[in-house]
Amino acid sequence: MLSDSVVFLLRTFRSFIAPVRRKPSDYQLTQDCGQKTQGDTADMASSFAPPTPKPELLVLDVDWTLWPFHTDMDVSPPFKKDSSGEVRDSRGKTIQPFPDVPRILDWLKGNGYTLALASRTWAPSDMERLLILLDWNKYFSYKEIYKGTKTKHFSKFTQNSGVPYSKMLFFDDEDINIHEIGRIGVMCIFVTNGLNWNLLKQGLEKFAKERS
Repeated sequence: MLSDSVVFLLRTFRSFIAPVRRKPSDYQLTQDCGQKTQGDTADMASSFAPPTPKPELLVLDVDWTLWPFHTDMDVSPPFKKDSSGEVRDSRGKTIQPFPDVPRILDWLKGNGYTLALASRTWAPSDMERLLILLDWNKYFSYKEIYKGTKTKHFSKFTQNSGVPYSKMLFFDDEDINIHEIGRIGVMCIFVTNGLNWNLLKQGLEKFAKERS
């Protein structure tokens, strides 16, 4: 868990480099808005055939891509799963992903996609704990979770998987990461309000069309 002084410095730094950013107060708002699409996800998953060629490695950012918060700032460890199966932080806040994400991960794994996680979080142990509690590690063949640059993460991915950058597809919510990784030849999809089914579909179709 990061100290209050470190969290303050992180907030100050992020505010300086990105004046317009999501705030912790967006957490519940995002959940409420996202619930509107939850009922449609099953129908979309069953009717969508994976376009080809598929990316040989599909890489996902975590904070504000898979769930609506920054792990190193907006939630408070330790995290626990209660008797009802809900994951909560030390203040009792329920930890939930964006509504479509659980079904998306199931669908991707079930359709043979190789998945990876890339995060520049300052709280890697906290993020790893949440991945365990949510039972998500089963989906990911590769994980690079530590502060630094996304280019370092992707260098590790291609080193460990043997997949060239041109065969990768990446979803992320930060412009700086999209531009940085796009320059090395990875197809990047900008996430504006969490990964959802329509955005995934657009990304896979774009990859199939432009990398065929």
